[in-house]
Amino acid sequence: MIAVPAAGALAGLLNALLIVVLKIPDMLATLGTMFVIQGSKPILVDGQSITSGMTLDDGTTAPGRFTAGFLKIDRGTVLGIPISVLVFGGLTVAAWVFLARTRWDRVLYAIGANPEASRLAGIRVGAYRALAYVLSGVLASIGGLILAARIGQGDVSAGTSQLLEAVAVALVGTSVLGRGRRNVWGTALGAVLIGIITTGLTIKGLPYYTQDVVEGAVLILALVFSFTLSKRRTS
Repeated sequence: MIAVPAAGALAGLLNALLIVVLKIPDMLATLGTMFVIQGSKPILVDGQSITSGMTLDDGTTAPGRFTAGFLKIDRGTVLGIPISVLVFGGLTVAAWVFLARTRWDRVLYAIGANPEASRLAGIRVGAYRALAYVLSGVLASIGGLILAARIGQGDVSAGTSQLLEAVAVALVGTSVLGRGRRNVWGTALGAVLIGIITTGLTIKGLPYYTQDVVEGAVLILALVFSFTLSKRRTS
């Protein structure tokens, strides 16, 4: 529980090093670290998913186990509400307070809009950007903990297909409340919307590969609302 967020913070620090210190474009740097981390997972386990008690290739038994307490992160409830939903709600409120009720929100939005003007205004642009990547890594690692509790095994392919969902959620969050910029509540609603769509497709019994088509269509629609229609409204 402690090591996973720490690993997420280290991944964020690696991104910050590449982007802030070595001046690599953020998209290229984060894609590179993503491929490295995803490629490292099968190397550590010889390309196979690990289940508690399974026999490994060398004849030994896989150590470790998923405790009942850990599995409750996704499967448990409090007053009838799933714990994972409570975690989601708590992190959403915390992010909203951080990005809407503190000076950090103005600084981060200013850096995102014009980093050079922010630097001339006396803002430590590099430090704030590094903080943003570290927080992003920690939040991603918390999502990984919930996903691991849901699956109940060490699946080397878990989460690989959720890159498109993450991008769609962020862009839907830009347009869903009509603000024309990233915002916490819009992103939360975008996550709920994408979750409803994927769950509905699963309930309908559609093949798993149709989810990518639908999510891609939602992403394109979000781009239209975020960029094309918003520019027409402002003009």
